[in-house]
Order: sequence, then C-alpha cells, then structure tokens
Amino acid sequence: MPTAAVPDTIVVDHGKVYLSAHTKSVCHRLGINIQPATPHKPTDKPTLERFFRTLRQQLLEHLPAYKGPDVYSRGQRVEDEAFYYVSELETIIREWIGIYHHTPHRGLCDPRMDSVELSPAEMFSRGASAAGVLRLPASEDLRMEFLDVAWRTIQHYGVEIDGRRYDGPALNYYRGALSPFGGAHAGRWPIMVDRDDVRTVFFQDPESKVWHTLEWEHTEGLTAPFSAEAAAYTRQLALKSDRHVAPDEALNDLLERHGKGKVTAQREKNLARRLAAQSTDAGAEKGPEVIDLFTHLARRQKQPAVSDDLDVFEKYSNEGDKFEVFDE
Repeated sequence: MPTAAVPDTIVVDHGKVYLSAHTKSVCHRLGINIQPATPHKPTDKPTLERFFRTLRQQLLEHLPAYKGPDVYSRGQRVEDEAFYYVSELETIIREWIGIYHHTPHRGLCDPRMDSVELSPAEMFSRGASAAGVLRLPASEDLRMEFLDVAWRTIQHYGVEIDGRRYDGPALNYYRGALSPFGGAHAGRWPIMVDRDDVRTVFFQDPESKVWHTLEWEHTEGLTAPFSAEAAAYTRQLALKSDRHVAPDEALNDLLERHGKGKVTAQREKNLARRLAAQSTDAGAEKGPEVIDLFTHLARRQKQPAVSDDLDVFEKYSNEGDKFEVFDE
C-alpha cells in the first residue's frame, strides 16, 4: 500500500542542501512552508534527534573507525582502522532501518489493544487504514516539479545547458521564438534537468501542456544514468585534448585507472568512487500492508519479546558477542 502526502510545513536545520534555491523553489511550487529550526536547539525537532541517537547507539558506534559525536567521544587511532565509502555506509544504514521499522516497540500500540506492541511499519499501516491516505496526484507535472530548472533560448540546434546540446522534434515550432514568460527570465524557456542523469532533459509544449524528452547529442553509447558531474569531467577532458571524447569511453578509462591506483586528483577520485558504487538494479520497494491485530497477536506470541527499541541492534548482526545493547 504505497502512500504519499503533501505536508503543510517541514522543519529543517540550517544545512545548505535544505535551504538551497532548488529546495525552496520545489516547496514553493508545491505549497509547502519551510520552517528553519532554531540554531543549537534540538528540541525544535525532537523526534528526529531521538532517532539519530538510536541510530548512533545501535549501529554507528559499532562500526570500524567511528569518530564519535564530539572530540571527547573519539576513539584512539581511528585513522588506522578500516573505513566505509559513503555508498557502503548508506547500504548498511538502509539494512538497519529495514530491521528497525519491522521490530516491535514498547511505545507503539493500538489504544484499543494496548497489550499488543507494534512495529513502526505496522503502526503506520494501522494509522493509514483508520484515517485514510492523502495521495499526491499522479501526474507528469508533479515529477517535473522536483527537477532543476534551466532557463534557455531555443536555437536552430536546440538548447544548450552547461555546454551540452539537446534537441528533439518538440522544439521545431519554437526555434528562435521568445517564451511568454516574463520577469528575470523574460523570453527564455524553462527546461527541466535531472542532475543525476543528463542524458535527457524535458520541455513542456506551452500549447498542449505535454512534456517532451530532449536528447543529448552524445547520448549514444550511454546505457546507464550519466550525472552532470560526469558530463563536466568528460567536457574537461575534451578541452584538454582538443578533441571529442566519447563519454562512455572517458568514464571507463577513469574507472580502469582508479582500479590501478593511478588516479591522483581528488575530484577524479570522488567521481570514480561514485561511479563504481552505482547499481544498475533498482528494486521496487513495497509498502506495508494493512495488518489485522488478532493475526498480529497470534504471530507475536511465537516470537521472543523485545523490551524496548534499543534491542533492535541485536538482530542486525550475526556476531552478537561483539556488540553491546545499550540500556537507558
């Protein structure tokens, strides 16, 4: 039962990604207010801070090279221990959350049957089945709202974004024409860009309101998502060598050199790590089903009791003797 709802307000801290122009523009288009939390006041978002504490105590503290939340909690010689890439750490956290959301918590229960302990996924399912679901409208326009907007003129060759040229039949009626938009981007057309995959961009016909895909002129040969960062790297190589560089060949060469330890530039190292961590398999995530309390109670009686939410970590690892469960 996949669900989605539009919030009225979201509370954020002062991180750049949360207060970026893109985030603000998306929330503005969807009618969502952004409320920055008071600096150094975690009580403005207590539920999230409590979850971060649980994540730290149950998982992060037990991983190699853990530095601690401050200098006083830092371990000895953590630089000499093994470490995880960001993509590897993300996978570990996702696996832990999968177990956390399906583990019964003492504080989660149905008021009519307070003796039945529910997991977060089950509690969400019960609430959705009782109160209903506010669904987002499934439209192409909504998906485009979350992409970056590049305001460009439409030339005879198409549109150019960060040195990449895109074209498609949908532009034929608007080549050289000014857009009806005014303001800071008067005369320019909005082109929606997915920075994680720049093989295509999207243009909306102002008459029919239909979205059209515009292809990058060098898309041929690219069988996987191609980020804006990777495109900038390819362009930089082409400028250095004063010749056209095929994007797929450039990235394959980068990965090969990175595997041999021949990459020295930090920017190239970061790009190679992200490319190596990309997965071509995108598994569909299934939402929780509506549960029946009596079936749940019968099943729960056959399982060992969990005293509180800090016991979840015991199930995360098969090497239980290496980890300590924290009691509050």
